[in-house]
Amino acid sequence: MKNIVLRLAGLFLGLWLLAMPVAAADLAQAKAAGLIGEQLNGLLGVVDSSAPADVRALVDSINAQRLAEYKRIAAKNGVPAEEVARLTAQKVIGQAAAGHYVQTASGWQKR
Repeated sequence: MKNIVLRLAGLFLGLWLLAMPVAAADLAQAKAAGLIGEQLNGLLGVVDSSAPADVRALVDSINAQRLAEYKRIAAKNGVPAEEVARLTAQKVIGQAAAGHYVQTASGWQKR
């Protein structure tokens, strides 16, 4: 079951990033600049407290979309949304590009 949920979550993120090229470009730029990173809960987080308002708004927007999709996938597969988010986080953090920030148990870490 976890494999199915993980594959669906990975598929969702891939499709979502392809469907939103402008947001994806902004997301990639913000990650590359070290302003935001991937959290253990499957959501984006602000790494740099001086991140501008438009970056914070992007994080909020993407997180709202992710939460909605996690809930949809969870309902379809009869698992908690938190499980979908956690499995997605594992995959996304594992595939983070060099120089991007990811959350670890001890805080933010640059890849």
